[in-house]
Amino acid sequence: MEITEAAAAVERALDVLVPAEPGALAGLSEADVAARQAAWARIRRLVDVRGALLAGVVAKRSDGAGGGMARRHGHRNAVGMVAQVSGGSAKEARDLIAAGELLSGDDAPPGAAAAGATPRWSQVAAALRSGVLSAAQAALLKDTLERLEGADERLEARLVAKAQRLPLADLRKACLDVTARWDLDRWEAREKRQRADRYVTVSERADGMIALSGVLDPASGAVIKTWLDAQVRDAFARRRNEGLGPAEPGEAGRIRADALVDLARHGMRCDQPGAGVSTQVVVRVDEPGLRTGLGLGSCDAISTPMSAGQLRRMAVDAKLLPVILGAGSQALDVGYARRYFTPAQRIALAERDGGCAFCHAPVSWCDAHHILEWSSGGPSNLANGVLLCTRCHHRIHDDGWTVKATATEVWFTPPRTIDPTRTPRQGGKAALHVDIGAREREPEPARDHREPVPV
Repeated sequence: MEITEAAAAVERALDVLVPAEPGALAGLSEADVAARQAAWARIRRLVDVRGALLAGVVAKRSDGAGGGMARRHGHRNAVGMVAQVSGGSAKEARDLIAAGELLSGDDAPPGAAAAGATPRWSQVAAALRSGVLSAAQAALLKDTLERLEGADERLEARLVAKAQRLPLADLRKACLDVTARWDLDRWEAREKRQRADRYVTVSERADGMIALSGVLDPASGAVIKTWLDAQVRDAFARRRNEGLGPAEPGEAGRIRADALVDLARHGMRCDQPGAGVSTQVVVRVDEPGLRTGLGLGSCDAISTPMSAGQLRRMAVDAKLLPVILGAGSQALDVGYARRYFTPAQRIALAERDGGCAFCHAPVSWCDAHHILEWSSGGPSNLANGVLLCTRCHHRIHDDGWTVKATATEVWFTPPRTIDPTRTPRQGGKAALHVDIGAREREPEPARDHREPVPV
């Protein structure tokens, strides 16, 4: 069959699955639409397999002096050619090329093909080839595994399994967490490089507007992000309370700009009391990590893990709240005595949920909600609390999801319209966690408890 005939046959098959005529889908039931969408998604992934194979060939033939195939076809490089032909971005083109390397075995160790050995990351390649993973997911797993010295097929299998349960954005968070825990020394060196690479530029455009640009290391960015998120959240809350309706397009950006101006003005008259929304940067590290500086912790403002040493340095700032996990210095379960969750309980919920327990939005976007409403006798304790962003809070209530939680875990059970088996889905931090085996760096032996902890 010639190429044009094959393409026409595929187009006819797609017309059966999803008719392109206007209004052709209007009479379908929701179940039929959902089934067709699932079938279309699988077909798209399988089409991407073929696209990845072609992208890999383009990349291979574009290597070497003169740019090879890509240059001969009028493109700067293979990425540019794949992106333009596919109508996608450079990132999508790179993903297709990386997936093509997986499928063709071009990333196999030297001599593996000649010796008949199994290609490198064969489980990722198999999942991609079968349509279980997308090219973007496969490229992310390939990149993650290649960063981990000594990664084996057991970790590969866990990452492939996790990729099938998470959307791409959350899979990126899980892979970032695995990378941090795999080699703490390398992660700490990365933090130092990022600290050295921070910058902000201020320039005046031709139209008179002032342009700000730059990048910040996670520790510095967490402070700025926490402050700005609080201003946006407070402004939107006041807008709702005043009945002003939804925000206008770009409103969040304007609020951030005004907040930075106000912060600068306050700094120029620092003898005067500040104004604005009270904020607090929360950093989390376990007791051995605080004591030894070894291990990893986190900050509520960002998803990037931080070394315990970095968090110890941040915790010196009186404006930051260090949460020492396991210290038990505050009562977290207050039963029926209070209508609202205490600040200590909210911090404990954030430690368990990591932000929105359902969609993993940042902690600053979330409120602590009662699973069983307080008005119905629900206690204000961790087993009856969950952090949810506003959108997921409404989604869960409106769509019929049920939530169950303990002090350490939270689970969401979908309605039968979404999953006829109603299989519970794990939420919170645990949903993003990947077991990496016995690679965690051991803390130093405990010292005399009377010795002060250096920070």
